[in-house]
Amino acid sequence: MKLDRRRKYYLVLDCETATLPCAQEYAEEQKKKICIAKPLIYDLGWTIIDKKGKVYAKRNYLIAEVFSVPDVFNTAYYAEKRPLYLEQIEGGKLTVKPWREVVSILEKDMETCEAVGAYNAMFDFKKAIPFTELYINMLYSAEYFDWYNMQKNICKEIAEGKRRESNKEFNPNEFLFHGKHYPLFDIWGIACKYILNCEKYRDFCKENRFLTASGKYFQSNAQVCYRFITKQDDFIEAHTALNDAEIESEIFAASVKKAKNQVELGLIYFPFKLIGKIE
Repeated sequence: MKLDRRRKYYLVLDCETATLPCAQEYAEEQKKKICIAKPLIYDLGWTIIDKKGKVYAKRNYLIAEVFSVPDVFNTAYYAEKRPLYLEQIEGGKLTVKPWREVVSILEKDMETCEAVGAYNAMFDFKKAIPFTELYINMLYSAEYFDWYNMQKNICKEIAEGKRRESNKEFNPNEFLFHGKHYPLFDIWGIACKYILNCEKYRDFCKENRFLTASGKYFQSNAQVCYRFITKQDDFIEAHTALNDAEIESEIFAASVKKAKNQVELGLIYFPFKLIGKIE
């Protein structure tokens, strides 16, 4: 991939995840909590774009150590999409690669970009990629079984609602990977701040009942946001990595335009609160 170095490029990433097989031992709500805390990426996709959303490159890979292991992949929320993936593999549209090969490609692409991000970058860059990296490293080590037994105990605590204090360093403005620092942006945060925080969006949500489960807040996920900015009321998110990265790239460009062509870095905690509560 040859890029004009006079331009500034941005990497928009999305992933679909499963979790550790022990999650199957728990009820659905408990399993969801484990999936969020211990995500394992099986489908990873990203685009390289400019501020206007023009796409210069697309990448999409299935992760061999997760997708190809039934006990792991079957924990995925969208496990029923497996036939779709197999059809794409058979048709040569998608390839299965080991994690380390995929992240090597990702790192090279991240180095060409001004910043990297996702819709809910907290999950993708602070949870999913780091935990998958840890899992792969342990999978190819002699300590795997001891590590997995420890993770089973942690998953039990998560299922029981117990909270663990983390002593890991946390920088909301960057993604640290393999010793390199990449500026980080959150499309969810900038979309809530610059596109969705308006009466027109609040009325749109009220009319269509796009409210959170608690009924206190307006929904602000990528699907609802994309429906709003494109006026496609029947749009359904694919929940496959590259497809979702493509629509999130459009949301990114629309948000940057509203922000007077500035890309704001950093995570915004609970960005849906910027839109306000239901009156």
